[in-house]
Amino acid sequence: MKINVVPYVWAIVAAGFAALLGLFILGPSFQLELFYGACWLMLVALVSVLANYRVKGSTFGEVSFIPYLCAVVLYPAWPTVLLVGAGASLAEFIRPKAMIKRAFNLGQVLLSTSSATLVYTSLGGVSLQIQDDFNALPHIAAVSTFLLVNSLAVAAAIGLAEKEGIVKTWISANAAGLVYDIIAIPAVFAFARAYTDWGGWGVVVICALVLGLRFTYQHKHQLETTNKELLELFVHTVEFRDPYTSGHSQRVSRYSRIIAEEIDLTQKEIDRIATAALLHDVGKIHEIFAPILSKPGRLTSEERAIMELHPIKSAELVAKISDLQDIIPSVRHHHENWDGTGYPDQLSGRDIPLGSRIIMFADTIDAMTTDRPYRKALGEADVRSELKKFSGIQFDPYICEKLIASPKFARLFDESDSGRSQSLTQILGIVKKRMKTPAVA
Repeated sequence: MKINVVPYVWAIVAAGFAALLGLFILGPSFQLELFYGACWLMLVALVSVLANYRVKGSTFGEVSFIPYLCAVVLYPAWPTVLLVGAGASLAEFIRPKAMIKRAFNLGQVLLSTSSATLVYTSLGGVSLQIQDDFNALPHIAAVSTFLLVNSLAVAAAIGLAEKEGIVKTWISANAAGLVYDIIAIPAVFAFARAYTDWGGWGVVVICALVLGLRFTYQHKHQLETTNKELLELFVHTVEFRDPYTSGHSQRVSRYSRIIAEEIDLTQKEIDRIATAALLHDVGKIHEIFAPILSKPGRLTSEERAIMELHPIKSAELVAKISDLQDIIPSVRHHHENWDGTGYPDQLSGRDIPLGSRIIMFADTIDAMTTDRPYRKALGEADVRSELKKFSGIQFDPYICEKLIASPKFARLFDESDSGRSQSLTQILGIVKKRMKTPAVA
């Protein structure tokens, strides 16, 4: 994958400073009595940065955007944006980061805050320290603008690096957090009113509420992470019985995610299918499969008949988890063939759940690309040939055509590709490494 986001990063930085300059030109006056409120909110923002939490690797989560927006509605002018920029710059040095990441974060904060301020004042919004009524249109528009500009800036960087559509990338990254973005609209007003009504005590209340939001976000993330890790641990336990399938379910999940992305499914559908793929073989933990899985030679017809029960056993186990009811069909039918010759229910064509059709591809590709005692792993060209050969027989012909024609087909053979779109932190981390690597003639 070609990473070429450096010019874009510096364009965002330039746009951020240009937006700040534009605000200064439009309204160069400075009101000290209004500026105090923004200063207090910057202290709250720094508290939220210090209380950030690890999401994954070098990526951290925080809720500093709430105090930033509160500062805007308390004093919607260039001094607030400048203060936000200064606070954001200070926050960037709390943890080690690549300079390009720091520059991008500062640029997008300046651009987002300037845009929100301009929208707020253009629609008639005034400082809550002057008029403390809830002026719905400018307030909602300003918060929405901040969140939209901020998230689009990140989505554009990821889209450029991944060669994906920016809108598609933005929807995938932000659909799950839409509820929290909606909650942010009244939260910003409530927090700002706490300061205008209660002064210093209001700041204490805001700090407490911001920290409360922080722990809510962290708890949600930790719960999702723990559930995923427990599923993976269970899958590893199943695979210990068969040395030739170690890591099989994780690879099938990765392949399924890539294939689902290629046929333009939503992020929710992609995640659901990836989970079904991860759990597609968990039924093999049942004791009836133990002697067969440990058998070194070929299976008898009776043993093969027993093994064909594993999709049913897998579906029965998945059915015991209340949150996974919607993936049961995908798990049960992942060995159904397009022409109706598969098992356990001999479904055919579009009667086979879409998730099952995708897992069939992923499962077969992993089998072909893994060394076995009786043959070596197949390469990309041979896999492509086999998929074409069995299109319309074993595989959905539409998915087969899309997958084989896609430049993303090669991702299936890249072991460093997790199947997920990389985060901005990962992309800029790669950029940092490449910038440090000297060119070799």
